[in-house]
Amino acid sequence: MDDADQSLEIKPQSIDPDLLVDAPMSAEDVRALVGLLGRIAGMTEPLLDRRRALMDELVTLIGARSWMWSTSTGFGPGEVPMTVGYQYGGLTDRQIGMIIEHSQDPDNEPLENAPMSDALAPGKHVTRSRRDLVADEELYASPQWEMYRKPIGMDHFLFSLYPVGKYVSAIGVHRPIGAPDFTPRERRMVHVVVSQIDWLHRVDVPEGDGERTTDLSPRLRVVFALLLQGWNRKRIAEHLGLTANTVAGYQKQIYRNFGVSSHPELLVRFVRGDGGDTPG
Repeated sequence: MDDADQSLEIKPQSIDPDLLVDAPMSAEDVRALVGLLGRIAGMTEPLLDRRRALMDELVTLIGARSWMWSTSTGFGPGEVPMTVGYQYGGLTDRQIGMIIEHSQDPDNEPLENAPMSDALAPGKHVTRSRRDLVADEELYASPQWEMYRKPIGMDHFLFSLYPVGKYVSAIGVHRPIGAPDFTPRERRMVHVVVSQIDWLHRVDVPEGDGERTTDLSPRLRVVFALLLQGWNRKRIAEHLGLTANTVAGYQKQIYRNFGVSSHPELLVRFVRGDGGDTPG
């Protein structure tokens, strides 16, 4: 089998056995997924462009509204995940900003974190829906719902976590409030696609930077994540309700932590845009 064929191979042994129960895919589904994988494997564009093309088409296939792909550390039991890279589609600035804030709120941790961490504990690739992780009754009665999820109009999601060494490649697809839950078929489709793109999960983060992110306070982690989105000081200050001087002080602490001296240098360190991440 040549390299192109290997990139399209569906490997049943890599699929979570739980997802094989009552989650049938039709022959049409399989053809659609193989076609998608083939198109992405045949692209010559940079890695981030391939990711975006993959996710834009996948959310269309399963009827999702938006997606987010992150690379994180700290998914162990009792840890707060810290993201060192984001890519997303179909989300507004306000939505992505509040998602980042929620992920680092120590008093209102996302309810799905603990059960998702437990599922990931064996170190295998797992895919779960929101209802697999958090019941409606628990979510809708929680402060997390009122503070973060309801204001940005987001409810059902699928999370697919793929371990890559000390990091986790985390992919989420989302539907708005009022839309139906994801079905077992859609969950399985996402899981199969994510399991077949190992080369797209490989993120070139400088050695040791994963540990350095854990040295940041929750507030600094939020500012760090927004800086990685390309947000400037004024935009961050307005979103977080802070003064520009306060954000400037946070920036200095972050730069010092990572041994850089400017925002562009931080972006170069974590967002590899020189084409060196393109396989083949």
